[in-house]
Amino acid sequence: MSEIFWQSDTNFWTVIDGKIDTIELGTKTIAETEKCTPKGAYTTFRTYDGMGVLRLSKHMDRLEETARLAGYEIELDRDEMKGTLNAILGFTPSPSGPNFERRVRVTIDLERHIGRIYIATEPLAVPASEKYEQGIICRTAEAHRDNPKAKLSSFLARAEEIRKEEQDPFDEILMVSPEGNLLEGLSSNFFGVIGNTVYTAEEGVLSGTTRDFILKCAADLKIPVEFKPIKKNEIDNLDEAFISSTSRSILPIRSIDGVMMKQSVPGPITKRLMDQYEEELSVNIEKVYD
Repeated sequence: MSEIFWQSDTNFWTVIDGKIDTIELGTKTIAETEKCTPKGAYTTFRTYDGMGVLRLSKHMDRLEETARLAGYEIELDRDEMKGTLNAILGFTPSPSGPNFERRVRVTIDLERHIGRIYIATEPLAVPASEKYEQGIICRTAEAHRDNPKAKLSSFLARAEEIRKEEQDPFDEILMVSPEGNLLEGLSSNFFGVIGNTVYTAEEGVLSGTTRDFILKCAADLKIPVEFKPIKKNEIDNLDEAFISSTSRSILPIRSIDGVMMKQSVPGPITKRLMDQYEEELSVNIEKVYD
């Protein structure tokens, strides 16, 4: 079995040959663990009902794809990964019982011991309900990923630098390309709505697992989608906008760079997608055990 290292709350753990042992490290969060984890391909997801993950197999596909884009052919043992996640989530102390939800990050080392796997967990934090009802505040910043289709952890340090450069608090920062295209958030995908059509960039952005699920929801609802970015100078034209991520699902945007969306929040297209997302969620959850 692979060497798989695991961090949970205040401890760091290793899973080798199916046995869980402790390593004295004392980290508390995924962000803190990232600072002492080798750089590589990563994916982040949340649990549902303790042991379920939205499209878990897609997350595994993404890890392998990122490794390939970085020049490494790595094939994950899916059964081994599910077994390890099952052991980790079952072992994790749960202050709220077996259904206590967690945020999980899986990283494949592409820097030191190629192929070694690190798994970090922490209690799941989701936006307050009023954020979904009233929308979030976003601002833009000129930034982009060097290898946009590869989800590499080296970008996380750059994202943290961008956040620290901001003087005022924002819910999310949207990256703008040198050409003036709104690409994606520092930790989310971005969608704009003009009329009845959803717009989202295809080039220069991560093809997120949650993003793909939303595009499926849009297709099911027969909502038109244009794979082209909104320009920064077109923000005034937006009727609605939202971001997506595994922890936040679909989160409506109230304003970007001080420009309010024309529709009330959440707008009608966003609300239909939010409802469809919840309706289809249960049939797309994969358990970490068979």
